Amino acid sequence: MPATFHHGGSSPMISGTANRSDDPMPPPAESAPALLQPLLPWWRALPRAEGTLPLWTGELVFDLKPWLGHLLMARFPRDGSGAHYTLYGSGLVEFTGRDLTGRGLRDASKSPGFKLTADSYVTARQTGRAHWSRVRVDLPGGDNVRYDRLLLPFACADGDARVLGAIRFDRHLPRHWDADDMRLSIEQEALLG
Repeated sequence: MPATFHHGGSSPMISGTANRSDDPMPPPAESAPALLQPLLPWWRALPRAEGTLPLWTGELVFDLKPWLGHLLMARFPRDGSGAHYTLYGSGLVEFTGRDLTGRGLRDASKSPGFKLTADSYVTARQTGRAHWSRVRVDLPGGDNVRYDRLLLPFACADGDARVLGAIRFDRHLPRHWDADDMRLSIEQEALLG
């Protein structure tokens, strides 16, 4: 199905897929939900490594304490080997029923649409820009949940790269499905300056 975007801001859009929905769509990018809003200015204000990306250090985790349960981190080794998750927050484990820490970015799940949502981490890393997206998760039995996701790229002192992801669900759903039965689709996305 071709991509369909609802866009209320001026950020450039990048490719994705969308499901049809009668639900109103929130404006993207700078109007991200209140839970995620502080993260973009925080990331923009961090010291830059060689003038490009913020340098990831272990001390940054203290700034992220309010979001820890809803954070994930993908590490991109400098040798070009496959990216993998180095952090998968407890709130995300509760939702999906599995911890993807240590698993490959592109093959961590067999859920339809997972590879597309994983590709957004690659886009954030390659462009060096923050990436916002609105994702829909269709669950067995016709239920669904949406979430906003903010991806922030970082450099590492060892030459690897990382992309930090923060997720904010619209609502909490009880865990009652097999993670491979979920279908993910990106309804909106934007690269942010």
